[in-house]
Amino acid sequence: MRALTENVLVETDQRGSNHGLVLTSDGLVLIDGPHKPSDTLRLKADIERRGPLRYILNTEPHGDHWTSNAYFPGVPVIAHEGVRERIQTTNMAEMVARVATFGPDEPALLVGYQPNAPVITFRDTMTLHVGDHTFRMIAMPGHTSAQAAVVVENDGVVFTSDNVFCKVHTWLQEADPGLWLQALDSLRALPVETLVPGHGPVCDKRYLDEQGAFIEEWVDYVRGAVQRGMTRDDAVASLTAMTDRYPMDVEQDGMAPHVMKLNVANLHDYVTRTGRHAPG
Repeated sequence: MRALTENVLVETDQRGSNHGLVLTSDGLVLIDGPHKPSDTLRLKADIERRGPLRYILNTEPHGDHWTSNAYFPGVPVIAHEGVRERIQTTNMAEMVARVATFGPDEPALLVGYQPNAPVITFRDTMTLHVGDHTFRMIAMPGHTSAQAAVVVENDGVVFTSDNVFCKVHTWLQEADPGLWLQALDSLRALPVETLVPGHGPVCDKRYLDEQGAFIEEWVDYVRGAVQRGMTRDDAVASLTAMTDRYPMDVEQDGMAPHVMKLNVANLHDYVTRTGRHAPG
């Protein structure tokens, strides 16, 4: 991990979501974590050298943000209530089987895997005080319905979760683009300048315009297909143009066609107001 401020360390070069470690006067707070168990165990050893881990904050329900919780048993996890619900309804056998494919060391580290689900949840906002640090968790649905930003007030840093993909390809597989654009406005309004995105390098608020423009371009691309009469299946099978703008994130080489299909399927539903986006 590298020092972003005197008290905030970040990791942006491992598989899965970016994550951060905040050093307070009363121990450490971990924000998300590595997707690979082998990376998690290296992080755990680093944490143990630095001091006690007081809390884990998860910013969203996708597994790359919370798989690592399990390797810190007894450490309370805090997240949006939708994150707890997602973990509790996840098919853990399927999840473990997928993570086991990430490298030769992973299967043995997943034997007996038990998730450490959030024990403290919130719906809109939550403030956490640890030592001399204040953390504000703010619900910002967009990339998912249970998305949250974490503001580390003392250090002027916000962990945006996957509402920001900085210079890597954006996943929109269950996004609500309208809410996502509102979330970007909410991030603009925060009294901080440094953004730790869910994926990609650390950036500042200037990148929010680029992120928003790309989301709008994605929607327009799929809307054009709908206006030409393309069915959902036809669009998923034939639309291929949007995944060459940015590279895929760390260890996601070759996944662009898969992400393209997921994004198109969800955005077709969004444009036509069907599926998860159907009214009511």
